[in-house]
Amino acid sequence: MNSEYNSKSFKHDRYIASLTEELLNKEDLKTKEILTKERTEYTRGADAVIKRVQRKYLEERRYIEIDKALDDKNEVRFLALTSKGWEHVLS
Repeated sequence: MNSEYNSKSFKHDRYIASLTEELLNKEDLKTKEILTKERTEYTRGADAVIKRVQRKYLEERRYIEIDKALDDKNEVRFLALTSKGWEHVLS
């Protein structure tokens, strides 16, 4: 008997590899489909998470810009970033 030949193990490994490859291809196709769509529909939960992340990004960017304004002693920029409507200043 050949010690390198183990049909059960070999078939199982090939099966797992084919499933993994198929799964990756499906995910890749889904990603490509989402990226090529003109519009994408989100659930309310996903939409809330996206808005929260965007808000957090803007706030982080605001703090960086405030620090720059303080370093540059730019009073106008500092006041704009610390007043109401500061989102429009970053746009």
